Amino acid sequence: MKASGALDGGSDFAVAPGRVSGRVSPLHPAGAPKGSGAGCDCWIDPDATYTLAMQPNDDGSSAQIPIPFIFNLYGDLYSSLWINNNGNVTFDNQFGGFTSSGFPVQPYPMVAPFWADVDTRPVGGGEVWYKVTPTAVFVNWVGVGYYSMQTNLLNTFQLIITDGNDPVIGIGKNVSFCYKDMQWTTGGASSGVGGFGGTAANVGANRGNGVDYIQFTRPDQPGAFYDGPFLLNDGIDWLDYKQFVFTTDVFTANIPPIGSGTTLCDTVTTCVGQTAQLDMTFLSPEPNQITTGFSTALTLSNYMEIMNTSGANSIQIVGEFTPTALEIGFHTVTFEATDNGAPPLTAVYNLVVQVLPVGITIAPTAISTCTAAPPIDLFTLFTGNPPLGGIWQDPNGNPWSGILDPAVDISGTYSYILGNGSPCPTVGMVTVTISTVPDPGTPGAGTYCADNALVDLFTLLGGTPQSGGMDRPEQRCA
Repeated sequence: MKASGALDGGSDFAVAPGRVSGRVSPLHPAGAPKGSGAGCDCWIDPDATYTLAMQPNDDGSSAQIPIPFIFNLYGDLYSSLWINNNGNVTFDNQFGGFTSSGFPVQPYPMVAPFWADVDTRPVGGGEVWYKVTPTAVFVNWVGVGYYSMQTNLLNTFQLIITDGNDPVIGIGKNVSFCYKDMQWTTGGASSGVGGFGGTAANVGANRGNGVDYIQFTRPDQPGAFYDGPFLLNDGIDWLDYKQFVFTTDVFTANIPPIGSGTTLCDTVTTCVGQTAQLDMTFLSPEPNQITTGFSTALTLSNYMEIMNTSGANSIQIVGEFTPTALEIGFHTVTFEATDNGAPPLTAVYNLVVQVLPVGITIAPTAISTCTAAPPIDLFTLFTGNPPLGGIWQDPNGNPWSGILDPAVDISGTYSYILGNGSPCPTVGMVTVTISTVPDPGTPGAGTYCADNALVDLFTLLGGTPQSGGMDRPEQRCA
């Protein structure tokens, strides 16, 4: 029915047990991550503690999964859920709808990191994995393709829901969306062509009562175009490597502003003297809301906002600082935003910053020598004992000994790099200028007496005499 276009893509339906076709996914080797590539820092790689949510399928769902905590969705409390292949979890039953609609939609309470027509049947079509802990549920859609059986474009994204007290996404927050590379938006049964067009995908959360919901984006095209959650459809690349951390633990129709940044779930690490920026975007969760905000960092002496823009759809705050040696250690940068909903609500995000000391370095140094000079040990230029494990590189970037021999080495910048994975590695740079000693020729010899005429000793040189030389009178013939 779906292939013929006779199935309503937004309706709730179940895939009959035993009728899910396609490959069988083997259990993943213990300890081996199934995710890959870069991503937001909230991403948790599935490992041997994860369970395959369902066999590869189209429009299927997991069995009902009990969770050992209460998840609050606009005041409705749930202790179990279903994971649906099509990029969402639901709380009252499994859900097979493959053509998304804008929220609100009745009667389906759901949290949807990416509601669209996921098809995991083909080899290379991806998998859906999950893990339940006492306070959180992790669900990862890893490299999933789209209907029908398409794997030329793949999406990788993650949902985390908690009881609001799990520090994995922050106290006071109970939902996290996290994205790696997102490449498609629409399956063929939703009028998509080549993964785009047709009915847009949907990102958000929905109480199911037709009133309470949030929506972040409805993408239907390639690119990074974005004009807010409720206007024109957006580009899928706007989601790449983003994360959203927020709460649905409210008892009103208004949810606090939703923070999106690159470092919401992890400590930001920087080095003394290294300028760093923190970028936070707040989305206005409901239509036509205005959100304003600010940031503070009481223990970072030169922290300042270099951008603070407010608008109907979102605001962006960018803070910048260059830590000093006196600020080595941990700091908190607070971002706060308030909407003009009824009642106005405020969201606070505390980002942790760790300032690390810079390793032993060679201050930028320049030395001049000449081809006739003896070798120079550049390690002696360190301000302290040179750290072990570093590698010298010559001006061409090739490994090098650290002993400069002016007779054979070349002018340029020589670098010492301690590749120990530290964000503040030891780095030394020495700019070397090697001058060639000219050959003045072979000195001649002659015998002269006091009554001889004046003699120009320069004529005794076998080559062209160099300017700047000096005659030593005490060595003249008497």
